[in-house]
Amino acid sequence: MTSSIFVISLSVLFHIAVVLATGLGGRSTSLATATRRGKRRVDYPAPPIVRRRTRERKKKKKKKKKKKKKKKKKKKKKKNTPGVDLKLPNYDALFDDIRSVSPLARQALSGGIPPPGGIRAIDDESDEYRWKVVEDGPDKLVSHIDKIDNFRGRGVPIVRFRSTMRGPTRKRAECFSELISVAELRRKWDPTSDLVDTVYTADVTEVDKFNGNKYGKTSLFGVGYVKTRQSVVSPREQLTLCGLQLFPSGASILWGIELEENQNHLFPKERTRRQQRSTSHLFSTTIIPTGDDTFDVEYVLQIEIGGFPGWLTGPIVIETVKGMFRFADGYFRGGLTGDGDLARRLASIPDDEEKLLPPPPPSPFFFATRGHVESPDESSGTAVLEREQTLLMTP
Repeated sequence: MTSSIFVISLSVLFHIAVVLATGLGGRSTSLATATRRGKRRVDYPAPPIVRRRTRERKKKKKKKKKKKKKKKKKKKKKKNTPGVDLKLPNYDALFDDIRSVSPLARQALSGGIPPPGGIRAIDDESDEYRWKVVEDGPDKLVSHIDKIDNFRGRGVPIVRFRSTMRGPTRKRAECFSELISVAELRRKWDPTSDLVDTVYTADVTEVDKFNGNKYGKTSLFGVGYVKTRQSVVSPREQLTLCGLQLFPSGASILWGIELEENQNHLFPKERTRRQQRSTSHLFSTTIIPTGDDTFDVEYVLQIEIGGFPGWLTGPIVIETVKGMFRFADGYFRGGLTGDGDLARRLASIPDDEEKLLPPPPPSPFFFATRGHVESPDESSGTAVLEREQTLLMTP
């Protein structure tokens, strides 16, 4: 009996020892074993030397990763800007189109003989087309508005505006162009404006070489992107090639051409979702100086708002452009008083700066011919966008 009890007690003690050793039935007092509490595993801390080594290894790994990232960034910076495929304008055809609809442009392009006389010197009989007068009032800010419905069979009217304004002579043409190309200024007169961005710019000296220096001095040249917000119509977008030509007489012509569908690779890379397209078939703004602080402006626009009835386009264009002239009037007059936004803008520009916007690109601009390309003198076609070139233009 005692032996059996002794055996049982030994077996019980053995089981207790096993339970204690495995940690299933209680807490182990051994310093060499770990304790399991549910699913957690608690280990005794490592010696201080081991901890220091592991920290040092982690720091070294982080430093290596940072160095690799810096090297990658440096490599990206060293890469040259890739060429951009773009159809350049046939300047002869472009300015023939502008001449045909803008008497002030004809004055600017006359070479200063006779000197440009502005709105007062316009001979209406010299117009190639019959224009329908919409508004006429010499005492109004916008003194004359006329149009041609369904111009060149495009289903939308071409509208022409004339105005006499006052403002500083310095950087006048560039400042006027900013009303259209700078988002902050454009939103002040165009309630539908959402995005206005200069996507690419170019070295204007190379542009002048290409057009044979026949059309004044190029002050601005680049590709612009415009997107409207929801209004009477759903959002629309435009991709336009624009330029500004300055002439010795002080006159200037700002022009724009809508780029074709095969130029969609020039859209901003972050704007991957395409909106319905609006198309500017013809756009020009001619400025003729008439005094120390006075000048005449002729603004011509034929725009097709995609999916919008052509007969409704005219009234919308007229009201929008009149709003631009109202804002421009106050903006330029403020440049004379010295306390307006334009005065502050001009004060921020160094006296020796030749161009206002955009700044000169850091990389060269070149024309690489793709196949045979006619020079401006050889061209006999009338297409405005007919030469496909590869340009190195700065984003």
